[in-house]
Amino acid sequence: MIIHKLEMYNFRQYIDLQEVSFSTDPERNVTVLIGVNTSGKTTIIRAFEWCLYGKNGFEDPVLLNSEVRDNMNVGDTQDVWVAVTFSHEDSNGQKMYTLKRKFTYLCNERTKAEGKLVVGLNKKPEEDLSLTYLQADGQTKTAIRRENISESIDRVLPQDLSDYFFFGGERISGIANRTDLSKAVRGLMRLDVLENARDHIKEALKKFSSSIDTSGDSKAQAAQASLETAKKKLQQFIEAKDNAQAEMEHYQQQENEYNVQLSKSNVEQVKKAKAERDRIAKAIVNEQTRLENAIRAYVELFNKRPYVFFGMPAIKKSLEVLQNINDQVECVPGMNQDSIDYLIHRGICICGTHLDPGSQPYQLVMQERRKLPPETIGAVVMNYKNKAEGYLSGSESFYPDIEEKYKEIRGIQRRIGELQDEAEEQSKLIIDDTDAKAIEGKRRDAHTKYLEAKTDYDQAVRDIGGCERDIRNCEDAIAKYAKSSTKNRRLVRYITYATLVQNWLTETYQEKEGKVRTELQQRVNDNFAKMYHGERSISIDDKYRVRYADVTTEESDGLKAVKSFVFIASLVSMAKDRILDDKDMQLGQVYPLVMDAPFSNVDEIHIDNICKILPKTANQVIMAVMQKDWEYASINLGQFVGQSYTITKDKDATGKEVDTVTHIR
Repeated sequence: MIIHKLEMYNFRQYIDLQEVSFSTDPERNVTVLIGVNTSGKTTIIRAFEWCLYGKNGFEDPVLLNSEVRDNMNVGDTQDVWVAVTFSHEDSNGQKMYTLKRKFTYLCNERTKAEGKLVVGLNKKPEEDLSLTYLQADGQTKTAIRRENISESIDRVLPQDLSDYFFFGGERISGIANRTDLSKAVRGLMRLDVLENARDHIKEALKKFSSSIDTSGDSKAQAAQASLETAKKKLQQFIEAKDNAQAEMEHYQQQENEYNVQLSKSNVEQVKKAKAERDRIAKAIVNEQTRLENAIRAYVELFNKRPYVFFGMPAIKKSLEVLQNINDQVECVPGMNQDSIDYLIHRGICICGTHLDPGSQPYQLVMQERRKLPPETIGAVVMNYKNKAEGYLSGSESFYPDIEEKYKEIRGIQRRIGELQDEAEEQSKLIIDDTDAKAIEGKRRDAHTKYLEAKTDYDQAVRDIGGCERDIRNCEDAIAKYAKSSTKNRRLVRYITYATLVQNWLTETYQEKEGKVRTELQQRVNDNFAKMYHGERSISIDDKYRVRYADVTTEESDGLKAVKSFVFIASLVSMAKDRILDDKDMQLGQVYPLVMDAPFSNVDEIHIDNICKILPKTANQVIMAVMQKDWEYASINLGQFVGQSYTITKDKDATGKEVDTVTHIR
C-alpha cells in the first residue's frame, strides 16, 4: 500500500476542500506537514483512520467543521468527507484505488442558550462509503460493491494492524511493549495466510473424523467417545496454560519493577546485595535449563530399551537352561525336514554316503530330522538364543548410563538448592534497610507467585501432552476400524490427504516463522545500535516484544519511543524487502508510515539517528511535525523529502488565529 493523495472536505478544523499529494519517489519518499501545536496535525492521522475504518477518535463525535455548522439553519444539510487514494499490489498486479467516506449532517435545531448559539445536528448522520479502482487503461473506474469494501480494505491493511502505521507521539512509546505483537508480526509478514489455511484444514479434519460411522464396532465407538472427551479436556488444559503464562508474565514484570526500585537505593549494602542476588538468579536460570535438558536426556535414555533391562534376569536364566540342553536341540542352521526327506528318498547324502534304512548314517540323519519343526522347537530355540544374546549385549550398559544421568540430575538439583540458599542470604541483607524492606517483601511475594504460576504452567503443559497422546491413540483406533469398513473408505482417503496438507502447512509455517523471528532479532539489534546513543543490549521474546537484557533503571518516555521506532523500522523494512517471498508463495507487502509528532519525546541525538534510518527502512514516510522539531530533524531528513506542506490557521480581523479554520498549503 502506497498512499498517493488525501482529500478532506469540511473535516474538523479543515474548512472547504483540502488536498495533500504525498511523495511516491522511492529515493525521496518522505512527505512532511509542518505546523505549530493544535494546528491540526493529529487530525490528519485521524482522517486516515476514519476514512479507512470508520474509526472516530475525537472527544466530540461531530466531524463537521464548526464554522460550517454554525452557519446552518434548521433543515439544512452539509457534507463532510475524506478520500484516500492509494495503490496496492495483489495477485492481479498493481491498481490505483480511491476510498471515500462521507457523512451528511442535518440541522434539526438552532437556538441560543445563555447568550451562546446552539446548532443541533442529527446524532446519526447519513453515511456513504465508496471504493473504486482504475482499470488497466488508467481511465475506466470500477466500483466495488458496498458490502465488500471492508473486506477489501482489510486485505490491504487490516484494522488491527493499522496502529503500527498510523500513530502519534503519545501512542508510539507503548508499541514495542504491546501484548498483541505476535499477532501483528504474523499479519504484517502475511504468515496469517498460512495460519488461516492450517486452521481451515484442522476444522476439515475434525469434520471428516466426526463423520466416520463407528456403529459397527464397539471398540471404535468407545474410541470415538473418548476422543470427544479428550478434545474437550485439551481445550481446558490449553486455557489453563495460557492463564498460567499470563500470570507468570505479570508477576515477573512486577518482580523486575521491584528490582529496578531496589537498584535505586542509596544504601551501598542494599545495592551490592541486590547485584549479587541478580547474579545468583541468572545462575539459577542457567542451572534450571541444564536440569530440564538432563531430565529430558534421562527420559530419552530410559525409553530406549527398558523392557530388555527389566527382563535381563529372566533372559539370562533362560539362556543358562538352554545351554544345558544345547546338544539336544542344536540343529543345522537353515535346515528343514523337507531337505532331509529328499536326501532319504534319494538314498545318498550330499557327502556321498549311502543312506540305507537301519544303517548308522541313516539313523544320524533321522536324529537330525527330529530336531527340526514340527517335531521339536530346536530351530526356534536357536533363533531365540541369537536374539536374546543380542539384546543382552546392547543392554549391559543400560543401568550404568541411567545411574550416571540420575547422578547428574541430583547434582544440578543440589546446585540449584545451594544457589537458592545464597539468594536467600542476599535477600536478608537487603531487608536490613528500612526503605528496601517493603520493596524486597513485595519482590519476594511476586517471585513466589511467579513460581506458583510456573508450577501450574508446567502441569498444564504435561496435561496437554498426555491429552494429545490420548487423542492420537483414539484417532489411530478409529482410523484402523475405518480402513476395514467399506462405508468409511472415502472419509479415510480425505483424512489422509488433509493430514498431508496440514503437515505441509505446519512445516512451512514453522520454517517461515523461524526465519521472521531470526531476521527481526537481527534487524532490531542493528537498528537499535544505530538509533540509541547509549550502551544496552536487547532481545525479542517469544511474543516478539522488545526486551532489554540489562535493565537496571526505569524506562524514560524517550527510551520507550526509541525502542518502538526500532521495532517498527525493523518490521517495516522486512515487509519492504519481502523476506518471505519465494517462487511458491508471495507473502511480502509494502506499507507506509504515517506519524504525528513522532519526535515529541525524543532528544536531539536520537532525532538525528532516527531521521537517518526511517527513510531507508520504509517505502513511504508521512509525518506531521512541530516547527521546532522539524528545524532539527530537517538536517538529516531534508535530503529524503519529496513533498512538504505547511499547516496554518486563518486569522480574524484582529490578527488572532481562528482554531476552527485551518488550511494546508
